Amino acid sequence: MNRIISLILFMAGAMMSVSAQTNANQTYFPYPLPPGTMENFYDRCNYMTEHFWDNCNFKSAFSSHERLKGAFGDYVSMAAHANIDTVMMSINNLIKSVDKSNSRNLLVLGKIARATLLSDTSEIYSEQLYYPFAKAVAECRKIPEADRKPFIREARILGGTQEGMIAPNFDYVRLDGSKGRLSDLAGQRVLLFFEDPEKDSTHLLQVRLSVDYNLKQLIEKGYLTVLNIYPGKPDAEWIAKASELPSTWTVGSSTSVNDLFDLTNPPVIVYLTDEHKILSKTLDKDRLLNMLQILNQSVKQPKVKEKVTE
Repeated sequence: MNRIISLILFMAGAMMSVSAQTNANQTYFPYPLPPGTMENFYDRCNYMTEHFWDNCNFKSAFSSHERLKGAFGDYVSMAAHANIDTVMMSINNLIKSVDKSNSRNLLVLGKIARATLLSDTSEIYSEQLYYPFAKAVAECRKIPEADRKPFIREARILGGTQEGMIAPNFDYVRLDGSKGRLSDLAGQRVLLFFEDPEKDSTHLLQVRLSVDYNLKQLIEKGYLTVLNIYPGKPDAEWIAKASELPSTWTVGSSTSVNDLFDLTNPPVIVYLTDEHKILSKTLDKDRLLNMLQILNQSVKQPKVKEKVTE
């Protein structure tokens, strides 16, 4: 966290008097210096993201994977505040530069990207930013297939569940043993909740959502359906706990969703439009509750049809 604060101060101009050589001593390689006339924070983030790797010697940078990982963490911290088009262009250029210098280094970069962006300890968790790295490693035939295998799986899953795409269909089994499919909810907006019953974070979020006024209202208005899925084979203990969830939720289990969605860091929340397009994923609790409040305020109570008297 202190490193991120230092970077923000650096971008804000507090370190503009420090020479590029001093910057090089503090970092793995000299980071770019935004122009002194560039005062806007987000403009600085865009500039730093676009030019971050300009002074990196990719032929020697991989001599210390740990220091390179630290630099990549700094890069992601800045990219998180930059324009997404700038970020994706920068990532693609980074991948090309590394692949050009040494294809084996692309595997190292992919592992660093996974640890930084897709682990349960990631400060900035982003499937969108990680996907280009997974795809690049998966498609690089110069890397042994055994090393590419996990990236091939991740690229396939993430490539089919990006925001704006139609969510993959899947089967599930309800608590009463009856079967259902996501497609059965066609025409309905769906809040997919993929849980891990072993994690306290799953239980705490389920409890918070079960008493959330806005979510209750959205369900009553027929605007939103909650589909709570356990990704595995249910046992008696899970069934007992799942039975305590709100009766207005659809609760079930599925053994196929692990191969369709990235569930590395559960609980995973996926919000689907009425066309089942993925509008957003992996919302944290505060963002999710804020989204539900905004939705509830914008959705009117459906009109009740008056009975026609003869």
